[in-house]
Amino acid sequence: MNRALSKMGLAKPFNNDRGAVAAMVAVFLTVLLAFGAAALDVGHALVARNELQNVSDAAALAGTRALGSVYEGMTPAEQQAYVLTSGDRAIVEAAVQTAANANTAAGVSITINSSDIQIGIWDQATKVLTPTANQPKSVRVLSRRDGSANGAISTFLANVIGMSSVSVNAVATADLTAVGQTAPGQLDVPFGISEYYFTQFGCGDAIKFYPNDGTPIACSAWHTFDLSPPNANTLRNTVIDGMTNGTYTSPGTSPGDTLNFINGNVASAFPNLINLYNTKKDSNGYWDVFVPVYQSPDCTPPTGPIPIIGSVSSNNSSN
Repeated sequence: MNRALSKMGLAKPFNNDRGAVAAMVAVFLTVLLAFGAAALDVGHALVARNELQNVSDAAALAGTRALGSVYEGMTPAEQQAYVLTSGDRAIVEAAVQTAANANTAAGVSITINSSDIQIGIWDQATKVLTPTANQPKSVRVLSRRDGSANGAISTFLANVIGMSSVSVNAVATADLTAVGQTAPGQLDVPFGISEYYFTQFGCGDAIKFYPNDGTPIACSAWHTFDLSPPNANTLRNTVIDGMTNGTYTSPGTSPGDTLNFINGNVASAFPNLINLYNTKKDSNGYWDVFVPVYQSPDCTPPTGPIPIIGSVSSNNSSN
């Protein structure tokens, strides 16, 4: 009996699995801590990536505004024949860099590689920008934190699994197109511009309502927003005078909404429009407005409810 107990006592240490469990726990804790460290560093990189997206958005918008300013100084004929020059490209790239440098990602001010700035034509259907110097209307910006620009993001703890740095980037494209939606009161004037004006002639500084002689600046028309009947009386007394004295607010719009357009010159509305301009202009005699762009295959003045496709910003002066 004693011999049996002695054998059982000698065998007992070999059946004790506490040491194996402790080793397994140590291994699992090491792996868990390693992946936890990696998760923290990846989270930090994702925050930096969101910051880079803000950089790309701001830089693309700034570059497109600079490109739009180039077009503003041209006649419609010059816009149709325009080829991007090296000097104008430099203007656009400088605007991109200024906007990018004003922002940071993971604490670093961002510089954009020249090769990461593309100027060309954006295809809304395919979501592809084709670089071209012929009448470019879009700017694409890729911002980076990697080995080629601004340095990759160093990790804090992920070195334990061999991750010493993380590379991130973000891209944005801005296009010289109409503004999509407008808020109530954002549309400032009761006239619109035909989409044909932009698809065929580009941008310009002047429009006229009469006579409709087929020239680019004649692709425009009066409207009474969503009010009926769309006639000169509604235009003058309700809309223009109401916008002057604050009793009328233009409706918010989205692409596909309709506005009630008036055919003809409606010359009797011009004195009221001048009063509205005198009320809204700044100290330099300028008034920045949003103007709806209506759906049309040509410059023929529309009549009645016409769908709009967006809005554009315009600067008005007394000239």
